[in-house]
Amino acid sequence: MTTYMRLLSSRGSPGFWDNVPRGGPKVHDFSQHLQVYAPSGDRVTFPIGLEITKTLRCEADELPDGAETIQVEGTTYYYADWSFYQVAPGGGYVVVEPPAGAEVSAIPEEAVAHEEGEVALYQFDEIYFTKDTNDAGQEIYRVEPQPPEEEIDAIPADAPSFVADGETYHYVNYNLYVEYEENGQTGFVNGEPEIGAQLDELPVGATTIEEDGLTFYQFDTVFFEEVEDENGQPFYEVIESPDGSETVELEGA
Repeated sequence: MTTYMRLLSSRGSPGFWDNVPRGGPKVHDFSQHLQVYAPSGDRVTFPIGLEITKTLRCEADELPDGAETIQVEGTTYYYADWSFYQVAPGGGYVVVEPPAGAEVSAIPEEAVAHEEGEVALYQFDEIYFTKDTNDAGQEIYRVEPQPPEEEIDAIPADAPSFVADGETYHYVNYNLYVEYEENGQTGFVNGEPEIGAQLDELPVGATTIEEDGLTFYQFDTVFFEEVEDENGQPFYEVIESPDGSETVELEGA
C-alpha cells in the first residue's frame, strides 16, 4: 500500500512523508527536529524538520486491515489505525478530520483521560472521545469537538462570524470567540452572545429547525428566532434552546 502525507511546518515550509505506515518514511525541506504520528499510531522522530502544525493530506490506495465503516449524518467514513478516511475523488482513500459524533469501537491505549466538568474526555493526538453505550448495548467511543481554548491570539481568515448587539463572534474549532482588548493588547476569548442579544442577519451556515410548529434557527449551540421591530422590519434574537435542552442535534452540520 502506498501512503503519503503532506505536512506543513510552523514556518510554513512544506514537506512530504512517504510510505507512512511502514519503514522508511522520509521528510524533505525541513531543518530542525520533527516528531509526528503515523496513521498506524507509530511515532516517528526525525532529527531534522520543524514542528508540524497541520496535516494537510494523507492518501492511501486501500484501507488498512480491520477498517470500520461509520455513518455520520448520512456521510460514510472509515476508521482504521486511529484515523478517519473517506473515498478520495481520484480513487483510493484520503485521511480526513475526525467527524464529531462518529462512534468507534476502540481508541488507542495511549489516549489520555481528562475531566471536563462531569464528563470524562479521552484525548489521542488532537482527537477527543467520550465513552458511552450504544442502542445495542455495546461500549463505544464517540468523537467530540475539541474543548475550547479560553483565549486565542488570532482568528483564521476563513472563520465564519456574526454580529450580535454590536459584538462580533468568530467561529473557530467548533467554538465562538469574541474580541477583547487589555493593556493595549488584543485577543479573543471564548464566549457566546447573551439571551436577548439581537442581530440583523443570521450567521452563514445557520440551520433551520422546527419545534411545536414554530421555526427557529441554530448555529452551533446558539439559537435564534425571527422577530419584528415596531416598523415591521425583521431581525433575529438569541433565545434559549426551543426544546428546553442545552443543545439540539444539527441537521446537515
